[in-house]
Amino acid sequence: MKKMIKPTVALVMVAVLAMAFQCGKDEDLNFNYNARHSECLQHTDNGTKGFYNPDSASVVYDATNQRLHVIHHNLMVNCGTAGMDGGITVSALRNGQTIEIYEYENEGNPQADCMCDVDNEFDLYSIEHGTYTLVFHSCYPDPMSFSFTF
Repeated sequence: MKKMIKPTVALVMVAVLAMAFQCGKDEDLNFNYNARHSECLQHTDNGTKGFYNPDSASVVYDATNQRLHVIHHNLMVNCGTAGMDGGITVSALRNGQTIEIYEYENEGNPQADCMCDVDNEFDLYSIEHGTYTLVFHSCYPDPMSFSFTF
């Protein structure tokens, strides 16, 4: 009987560890990769110090389709990127109630000697009702985060 307990205990421990690692795993979101962005809202030459409007975000939730429409206001990009359709790559990962959003200029974009603010928008799917923190990663040194309840 003692020999049966040890393998059973070991099996239970392996199952518990597997579940623990699975719970903390990031989930790739069902995501609309056709991000759209505005033309330059404001721009400045690279030699100019200071920058314009602070970043903000807004969301619209469609409960029927579990779709979250996200707009990142005043995302700073190179002016060459701002004039291009599809010039910004967006990806997203979800870990519980936190959604990490990565927004970067596509490689090979034409570069200009200026930066500008754009509004970048995209859709995330399979998002249930709740309170979420959206963390935006871009060319800024520190990510920016905003919390929303819907």
